[in-house]
Amino acid sequence: MGIHLFGHIVWEVTRGHLTQSLGNHVAPLVDESEFGFAQELPACEGESILTLGDKCSILEAWTAVNVHPTFLQIVGRTSARIFVGLPLCRNPVWLETSIDFARCVFLGSGILKVIPSVIRPIAALFSPHIHRIRRHHRNARKVLVPKILRRRQQASIAPDWKLKKPNDMLQWLEDASEGADARPERIVDRQLGMSFAAIHTTTNHLTNVIYDLAARWDEYGPELRAEVEEVLAETNGAWKKTTLTKLSKMDSFMKESQRLNPPSALSFNRKLQTSYTIPSSSPPQILPKNSYIAVAAGPISASESIYELPATFDGFRFHRMRLAPGGSAQSHQFVTTGLESMTFGHGRFACPGRFFASNESKIILALLVMKYDIKFANKSGKSAEALRPKNLVFADACYPDPEAKVMFKRRAT
Repeated sequence: MGIHLFGHIVWEVTRGHLTQSLGNHVAPLVDESEFGFAQELPACEGESILTLGDKCSILEAWTAVNVHPTFLQIVGRTSARIFVGLPLCRNPVWLETSIDFARCVFLGSGILKVIPSVIRPIAALFSPHIHRIRRHHRNARKVLVPKILRRRQQASIAPDWKLKKPNDMLQWLEDASEGADARPERIVDRQLGMSFAAIHTTTNHLTNVIYDLAARWDEYGPELRAEVEEVLAETNGAWKKTTLTKLSKMDSFMKESQRLNPPSALSFNRKLQTSYTIPSSSPPQILPKNSYIAVAAGPISASESIYELPATFDGFRFHRMRLAPGGSAQSHQFVTTGLESMTFGHGRFACPGRFFASNESKIILALLVMKYDIKFANKSGKSAEALRPKNLVFADACYPDPEAKVMFKRRAT
C-alpha cells in the first residue's frame, strides 16, 4: 500500500507540476482560505457562522478559538482546492476523509508499533483506527473514482481537452500514471497519500506559528500586518506569487517558529541498502546494511555555534540575516535547506512539497493578521514563554498542544 500512497509518481508530480505551477495557484489558495475562515472560525455571541456567498464571519468581541482543530479544517479545505479542485474541495465526505485519514494512520501505526510483531495482525483486527482507515479508503474511492472516469470520458471525446483539462493534483496524477498505476483505485490512493503528507504537517506548523505570534502579538503583529499591506498595495490588492516572496518578515517568523518547534528532532531518515564506511573516519566506522540513520536536525537548529542566543525566539532573525552583508533575498528562506537547516531534509531528496506548504502557510497567516488581532487570555505579567502552550513530545516527534485556545477579535477598522 505504501508504494501506492507515495512512490515515484507522487514525488515527480509534486516536484514538477505542483511546484512549477505555484504562481497559478495563489489566487485559488487565497479564495479557498477566505472561504475556510468564513466557515471555520466561530462567530461571537449572538452571531451565526456565515455560509458561502456571505461575508467572512465576524468576531467583534474577543472569542476563544481552539487553534489546531480550527486550522486543520482551514488547511484541509485550502489544500483540497489544489488537490481535487472545485466543487469537490468543499465536499463534506472528501474533507472528512482526507483530514481524518492521516490522523488514523498516525494513531493506528503508533499503537501497533508497541505491540509485538507476532500479534500485530490480530491487534489490527480490533483497532478502531485501522477500521477507520479502511472506511476512508472506501469513501475516497466512492468520491474520486467517478470523477476520474468522467474526466477520462471527456478526454476521449473533447478534441481540446489538453487545453481545458483541470489544473489540479488529481489530473496531474492521472496524466503521470501508466499501466497498472493508472487504475483509478491507485490514483485515489496516491491522492490520499498527498493529503496524508500535506495537511497535518502544515497544520502543526501553523499552530506553532499562531501560538508564537499570540504570545508576542504587540511586538510582531503590527509589523507583520504592515508588511502584508505594503506588499498588497504594490499590486492594488491583487495576490500574486511575487506577493508571497516579498513577505520577508513573515517568512522569517515562520522559519524561527519552526527552528524552535521542529516537527521532529530527527531528519534525513534513511535505511542503508548496503554497508557503508564513513569517509575519513579513524578507525574506520562501518555502518552495516539495513542500518537506519538520521540527522539530529532539531539540536542543530538550536546550536550556539550556528545561532546567536539560540534559545531566544527572534521572529525577524532570518530577515536581518538576509539584509546583512553577504546575505541575499534568497538566503535563509523558510524553504531553504542546508547543513544548518535540515528540517525539510537536504539535497536531491529534500521535501518537494515545502514550496507549496510555504505559500499556503503565508496566505493563511497573511489573512489572519489582516483580519484579526490575537492574544492569549490572562496574559498580565506573564512572559511570552510562559504564555505559549508547551509542545507534546513522543519519541523524536514534537507536536503543538491540540487543545490550547487563542483569543481572536475582528480587527478594528
